[in-house]
Formats: sequence, C-alpha cells, structure tokens
Amino acid sequence: MLAGTDHGISKVNIVTSAAKDLDFSLQIKRQRTAMGPGRGYTVFGRLETIYFEPDDGCQMPLHKAAKVGRRLYWPEDGPVIARSMPEGDLLIVSRLPLRRGLAAMPDVPDAERPAKNPYRVDQHGASHLAPGQREEEAPKFKQLLEEVASGKFRNFLVFHPVAQIVVVTTMGKANWGSLGSYKMPISSLSSFDGTKMALLVDPYTGEMIFKGGRYDIGDHVDLNAIAPETMAQRNDREEISQLLRG
Repeated sequence: MLAGTDHGISKVNIVTSAAKDLDFSLQIKRQRTAMGPGRGYTVFGRLETIYFEPDDGCQMPLHKAAKVGRRLYWPEDGPVIARSMPEGDLLIVSRLPLRRGLAAMPDVPDAERPAKNPYRVDQHGASHLAPGQREEEAPKFKQLLEEVASGKFRNFLVFHPVAQIVVVTTMGKANWGSLGSYKMPISSLSSFDGTKMALLVDPYTGEMIFKGGRYDIGDHVDLNAIAPETMAQRNDREEISQLLRG
C-alpha cells in the first residue's frame, strides 16, 4: 500500500494535492514550536525509536532491515517530543544535529555482534578494565536517513507510514512510553481525509515534523509499554541497554 490512503493512489499525487494543507500545517506547528513550552506546547518525553511499516519506496538494504526493521533509533538524548497547545498535535521541538551540512542520526551498536565481555570480567565477577579504560563496545553501523525514507517531496525526506513511537517519558520519573502498539499501530488509524501519519525530515536543517493520520494519546501511551514490541526488537533493546550501562 502506498502513501497516505487505504487505496492505490501514488505517494507523489497525494502530497502534491495536499500542498496547501501542508503549508498551513507547517506554519501552525512552527508557530507553536517558536512560542516555547507552556505556551505553544507541552513536553512529554524524548524520542527513543520511531518504527515504520514496510513501504515500496524504502531503499534500506535487506541485511539492515533484517537486523532491526525499518526504524529511526536514538540510544540516548533523542529529540524532544511534545503536544501542541491547544490543538494537541504531535510536535518534535528539537532538531537533528548536522554533520557535514546534513542532518544525521547517531551510529548504533550492531545487535548481531555484541561485545562478548565488555568489562573484562573474570570468573569471580571482578572487572579487569585498566583505570580510565572504556568498556569494549559492539561494532556500530550508520543510520542513513535516505535509506529509511519512503521518498522525497520539496526539501523533505518523507517517512511513511508511522507504526509506533517509543519515548522516554518526562511525566514523573523517566520511563518507557509508547504511542501505537503491535496490535493497534498508529498506521491503523487514518485522519478524516484518509491519510496515515508520516514523518517529514528536512535533511538540510534537521527539522522534523509529523504530518497526517491521527493518534490517541489517552489509549496508546502506556508508561510501562515495552510489551507491544516484537521479540527481536526487545532483544535488540536489551542488548543495547547492556552496552550503554556503566
């Protein structure tokens, strides 16, 4: 199924026909972001992972897709996610860092090749890391935005459709939260015009914007939600968490 609808209209036609609506939506969301927290939006967490459904336009190599699926992942300090006031739309109020003039994702550890003994622990449980020596890390691979994207429109890379958003919540103590689940992904919901939620990323500025679709934060944010993940995704998270703990 191609972008934005439940039937076979091409992604390009959908985006082009909605250009005026896109301009208006971008204007409102940028205004709310500029107003700042408490006036334009309410922060509820930091992005940890955005999962996407399969899409014909995605150029991700099969060997990468087999490892972790189609996703954008931040091991730590992900972009800040919020709800606009008063609309309640999802906003990403921080930008991706630029590397050599282009937006960049962090390199992530290869879950298939974890470090066997990162802290050099012997059979008695004692670590033999020298003073100042860092623990051994798994080899890392690059997350390339252009590989994960479905296509490009204007200055944006388009990632479609969004299936699940995993966040580290800032409501109370830090915890995992999830919008969408395995049984009820965000991509199962459509807006009034039939569109599914997409992520737009400007590779030249790092701006990130959710567009289209709908979500229900009351039903889909579970402050203990790791259960909706697949077993492979959960194993991936646990292995990476072990590498990051210190």
